[in-house]
Amino acid sequence: MNKLSIACLLIAGVASAQAKANYTCAGNVKGVSINPKNGDLLAESIGPLVWPKRCNLETEMSNVSPETCKIIYSTLLTAQTANKKVTLWFNDGKDCTIDSHPAWHDLTGWYFGPKISD
Repeated sequence: MNKLSIACLLIAGVASAQAKANYTCAGNVKGVSINPKNGDLLAESIGPLVWPKRCNLETEMSNVSPETCKIIYSTLLTAQTANKKVTLWFNDGKDCTIDSHPAWHDLTGWYFGPKISD
């Protein structure tokens, strides 16, 4: 391979890595809810996210077990009650807008959190 080919591959690799950049969404938690029909854990809002489906208290959803979902539920309730902010981490190269994370849908790219902060 010549130097030009290697340089092009490196530039393409960097551009691809940036396209899937990690980001966080943070803010106050409001309206933590459980859908009584199917066990989905929802929140009216988590910062800029509106009615995101977090997980399910009865069955595994998006690789989150019901046991882990109960811990997430507890964390969100604690943050809501204490009026603390939470942070969620994502790796799908999107952002925190309603276009990237529509209401009533699973959160795509979510891989860490919620973390409670002041």
